[in-house]
Amino acid sequence: MLASVITLVALPTIWLANRNEDGPSSSRPNVAAVGIDPGQADAAAGAVAAADPMGISGAAYLEPLSSAVTPASAEIHVGTAPDQPIATARASFRRTSVQFDTCEFNGAETGREVTVVNVANGRSTTCTIVREDGLADGELLLSQGRFQRIAELTAAPIHVEIRQ
Repeated sequence: MLASVITLVALPTIWLANRNEDGPSSSRPNVAAVGIDPGQADAAAGAVAAADPMGISGAAYLEPLSSAVTPASAEIHVGTAPDQPIATARASFRRTSVQFDTCEFNGAETGREVTVVNVANGRSTTCTIVREDGLADGELLLSQGRFQRIAELTAAPIHVEIRQ
């Protein structure tokens, strides 16, 4: 409300102060005008256009580096490791009938302790092989808890390497 009263008083006062006594052709700027005097606008426009903030130099191109560094050669070691894969399989799980520390697999002898490695993410778990008559070739069954150590249950079956 107070702002409305101030506006109603201030605007007529500004209008009266800026009234032209000489007639409608005066070049006196309005109080609200900011910047260049209207009579000098054409001269100032030419001065602004001539000033380039980036300077007057032309385009410049960078030269490419002439020296190339050759990468160091990698050392290759040939040998055997104790964790070499003895088989690959498709692993799945069962909630029942598979004990936590065993895994059912027909591709290795019973009683052998192996490491099962998920090929997709590198996570691993260990278990003892138990042979099962109903398994297909290349199929490995883990307990639900062992399977969760290497993959999400919803990802089953997964590709694994069986290592010594």
